[in-house]
Amino acid sequence: MRLPSTAVALTVALAGTGCMEWGKVDDAKQPGDLLGTYDVAASLDQSSCGPGILGASEKWRFQVKLSRFQHDLYWLNGREAIVGSIGKDGRSFSFESGIEVDIPVEQGGDPDCRIARDDLAEGKLSDDSTSVESFEGSLSFSYRALDPSMCESWLLTPDAPARLPCSIAYSMDATRLPED
Repeated sequence: MRLPSTAVALTVALAGTGCMEWGKVDDAKQPGDLLGTYDVAASLDQSSCGPGILGASEKWRFQVKLSRFQHDLYWLNGREAIVGSIGKDGRSFSFESGIEVDIPVEQGGDPDCRIARDDLAEGKLSDDSTSVESFEGSLSFSYRALDPSMCESWLLTPDAPARLPCSIAYSMDATRLPED
């Protein structure tokens, strides 16, 4: 699985917790009913950050598990269960999250240069039950400097965006993998 380096993507970095009712979830790492494991193909739609900047590649693939409990959809990235919401139609979903990213000194970063990344995934499941064979949607990453003055020297390097804020957006198509 190759993910954009700084844009570690939703599979690793979406951070969030949801309030769950006691006794309603069997496993905190897999809350609710497992929908399956999905092979996700992502294609770059746009980047105001520049080509290849912040690890953005034209195409990339990853796998993710999804589970659902009532109106919550969980993106199971192997580290945590990230909670998102399912719309009233039972199929539309969204996840929002964000992290802070350090720019390594070897990439021209200053130890005080910290970048905020806000993640948004939206899409539609193929079914409103636990028989979800596929989903499609979009995945976007928005970047901004927490203290722009501390990132000026990094922004002048070849691997940095010309300016912040900037954003990267992908379209996603996912298909459920056969169960083992």
